[in-house]
Amino acid sequence: MSQDFNSRLNGVVPCQFQPGHELHVMTSEAFGTRVLNLRLNRIIPSIRGYTGYTKQGFMLQRDEARVLLEQLLEVVNDDDQWEDDAEEIVPIVGEEDA
Repeated sequence: MSQDFNSRLNGVVPCQFQPGHELHVMTSEAFGTRVLNLRLNRIIPSIRGYTGYTKQGFMLQRDEARVLLEQLLEVVNDDDQWEDDAEEIVPIVGEEDA
């Protein structure tokens, strides 16, 4: 039995660093409420011929989406965040072994 999330696609973001994918920005019915649903959509078939939504993505409640919006606006508008400064780069957990 599949669940119908009654999703509404609000926008599509091309993904330069995720070849063959695009990011879908939508709202969906889940967890008893309407949520922001961000999902990767495969537009170029995989080796097995699959296109469509991947397992990658996440859902946010409206207040969480507002926090995300504030954080995105802050980082996108801060020119210093777009320049490399080796002293301020924070390694991602697990990257130090790479």
